[in-house]
Amino acid sequence: MNRKFSVVFIVFSTLFSGLGYAQQLPSKLEILTKMKSVNDYWISQNASPGNNQWARAVYFAGNVEFYKAYPKDSYLQYANLWAANNGWGLNGGTSTRNADNQTCGQAYIDMYKLDSVKQLNKIAAIKTSIDNMVYSSKSTDWTWIDAIFMSMPVFARLGNLTGDTIYFKRMHDLYLYTKDTLGLYNYNERLWYRDVNYKPPYATKNGQDCYWSRGNGWIVGAHARILELLPANDPHRNEYVQTFQQMAAALKDRQRTDGFWNSSLDDPNEYNGPETSGTAFFTYGIAWGINNHLLDSATYYPVVVKAWNGLTTIAYQPTGLLGYVQGVGAQPGLASAGTTQDFGVGAFLLAGTELLKMASGIMTGPTNFSMKTIDVSDNSHLSVHFTKKLDYASALKAENYIINNGVTVLSVSKGDNDSTAILSVSGLTPGSYQLQVSNISSAQGSQVEPGEKKTFVYTLVTGLTASGFEPGTSNTPDKTLDNDFSTRWSCDGIGQWIMYDLGGIKQVSSVDMSFFNGNVRKSFFSIYLSTNLKDTVQVFNGSTSGRTATLENYDFTDQPARYVKIVGYGNSQSTWNSITETRINSTEITSVLKQEENSEFKIYPNPVKGNSFKIITKNDLLSKVTITDLTGKVIFKKTIQAINSEYKITGLPLTKGIYIVSVTNGEKSGSALLISE
Repeated sequence: MNRKFSVVFIVFSTLFSGLGYAQQLPSKLEILTKMKSVNDYWISQNASPGNNQWARAVYFAGNVEFYKAYPKDSYLQYANLWAANNGWGLNGGTSTRNADNQTCGQAYIDMYKLDSVKQLNKIAAIKTSIDNMVYSSKSTDWTWIDAIFMSMPVFARLGNLTGDTIYFKRMHDLYLYTKDTLGLYNYNERLWYRDVNYKPPYATKNGQDCYWSRGNGWIVGAHARILELLPANDPHRNEYVQTFQQMAAALKDRQRTDGFWNSSLDDPNEYNGPETSGTAFFTYGIAWGINNHLLDSATYYPVVVKAWNGLTTIAYQPTGLLGYVQGVGAQPGLASAGTTQDFGVGAFLLAGTELLKMASGIMTGPTNFSMKTIDVSDNSHLSVHFTKKLDYASALKAENYIINNGVTVLSVSKGDNDSTAILSVSGLTPGSYQLQVSNISSAQGSQVEPGEKKTFVYTLVTGLTASGFEPGTSNTPDKTLDNDFSTRWSCDGIGQWIMYDLGGIKQVSSVDMSFFNGNVRKSFFSIYLSTNLKDTVQVFNGSTSGRTATLENYDFTDQPARYVKIVGYGNSQSTWNSITETRINSTEITSVLKQEENSEFKIYPNPVKGNSFKIITKNDLLSKVTITDLTGKVIFKKTIQAINSEYKITGLPLTKGIYIVSVTNGEKSGSALLISE
């Protein structure tokens, strides 16, 4: 570290440490409100909880820790959905020794311990992976300091759970290799290099040693998470405590006046904006140290106060988005107000759980009175189902419901049971929405949490069918439209299909789909469109990315269709076809284009292939025939005589698309839709 910079920084910090920030933490309720806002926003933006890789697993470590402090059912349900979607498994399988792949084990084990009835399958994969390392002689796996956070707390949890000290012993062997054998801990500066590539002579852009904020945050957070579980008589406990205390002292001297730490701890001129992830991990670790009497409160309390105020006034945004989180990387980098990441949210939640223990005031627990499900009857009505019987004096007030994207709640009426409200709305078109409720009480007097939100989907699908589904299960076609990524349609065999009926011809632009285990395998399929079940056109043939279990978009040329058929060809692991959710992106074709049954004429064939068709009329009249495309461009205009009640139109420059055919004779006129394939 540059000593001149050290002196200047400490003096600067001393002069400004009290400016602009209260020297007391906000109340428990204020802290809780910010935590709920951040967590609820993250969940609302991630209906599918995602994969089991390290970044998302760090979020769930924070989410589960928050649930322990504030046991809101939906938080644990979201975590269980994540784990179940990933089969309680590990990226890379049980043979993996990669610490990143083991991060999910922190949440898996914590959720297992929360169960009243223990289910060993929840920890089977992570225990097998760690046991493979415990009962081997290799200790050279952790070559980067992130691994200390990703895997070390898992070893500690298994040691605590089983009572077998071998987990603690092997954990220390691996830790010592990273710390001393590789020399990633600088005992003089009391900070860690990210890996051997960042040890001197490597330097920052301005010639300083490179100590990455988030990298050191991983270490501080890891020490807190293992020390809370490590037995008091563990032979290496004092070493962990000493390192933890040394780092806290070094970090105290490097805190910025706004409460943050620089992304590059010793080079504020390299990336000089706020950075949330490292700051949140430091806040978590130091607050934990105060709460567990390993750090002096008088010395470190101002540090966490300033850090939390910085996080909640600069990084936190009113929507609940937590900004200034540096993206995935291995060294200091830029962050902006709009950059957020799952692991940053997880770190923020971990910090908040410790600050809740320190703050003053009363914090009531969740009522767990909330929205359960939302069903869309049509474009004018929603059924909102709650977890408890409703107090209809509050539940029937339209102003207590807000839907985004321009939808207006006109009125509310009672549903078919005491826990359902029917919303009459306007402005609902196919797509995804959020319903926010407030000031609604249950019949027992508990009130829904202010600002509670739930996502729902409105689709034009009026019917669906499939070639079959997995016998003896509930994996039926309707599960692809229930907005629940934990359910699915499944059918085994190449060529099995599912088909959606839009109830009429729409302009279809693309299809969004998510597949079961889509983050670990590719699924192969084709998409076909049809207006009449006879003539079909293939618009997509390919596979998923194999990298996500959430929705992926499959785009194609916009064209009219009533029926959308998905034909499956299995996946990269088996012949099963398993779709969790489907969204058909379409728009209404304006009503003038709909051919009326009592029209004065009809078009045959329709859809037309080629450049010729007939207009069949009821008499032989001289008529003006005009054909335009949807932009209004005239491609045919002529006055022609009907022969045998037919007008023959030939040689048109038709391309694939939709056209309007207008026929006028005397005072009568009409329009019809022509579809060209």
